Amino acid sequence: MRRLLSIVFLAVLLFNFYGYRLMIDCMQDEQSRNFSSKLDKAEYKESDLISIKTSLHLPYYTSSTAYERAYGSVNVNGVDYEYVKRRVYNDTLELLCLPNDAKTKLKSAKNDIVKMSVDGQPSQTNKKPVTVLKISLPDFFQELSISTSRKDAALKTEYDQTVKDYFPLVFAVPQDRPPQSMPASV
Repeated sequence: MRRLLSIVFLAVLLFNFYGYRLMIDCMQDEQSRNFSSKLDKAEYKESDLISIKTSLHLPYYTSSTAYERAYGSVNVNGVDYEYVKRRVYNDTLELLCLPNDAKTKLKSAKNDIVKMSVDGQPSQTNKKPVTVLKISLPDFFQELSISTSRKDAALKTEYDQTVKDYFPLVFAVPQDRPPQSMPASV
C-alpha cells in the first residue's frame, strides 16, 4: 500500500513539474497548426491585417507590387503576430500580420503556471495587492543586533584613528584656497 501511495505522489509531483508544460506545449503546437492552415486557406478578414514596414538595405533584391505568403511570427509588446503576407517594394520590406490571441493566452498561462510553481502564488495582474503581516523577532534578538552594531561602530572609529596616525598626510585638510582660473590670453 505504501509503495502504491508513493508512486501516486511521485506521479503527481512529476506532473506538477513537467506535465503542465508538456500539456501547454502540445496545445500550442496544435493551435499553431490550426492557425497556419487557416492562413493558408485565406480564412481571415483583410481588415484585420496589421502592416509592419521596415527599411531593407540589400544590394540585390527584386521589387514587387504583389504580396506573397510569409511564414513566421513576431512578439510586439506581449502580443504575438503571425506573418500572413510580405513584399519588397522599392527599399522597404512590408509585412502583413494577424494577431494570434490564442498563442498569446497560452504563453501567459504557461508563464503563470511557472510563476505559481516557483513562487507559490499566481501573478497579481488585476488583483489588489495582498497585505503581508510581519511578525517581529523576540526582544533578545533586537538587543543582540543593537549591541553588535555598537561594537562595529567602535571598531570602525578605532580603525579610522589608526589609519590617520599612520598616514597623516592623506587625511590632512588643506588650508589654502584653490587657485583662481586665469583668463585665456589671445
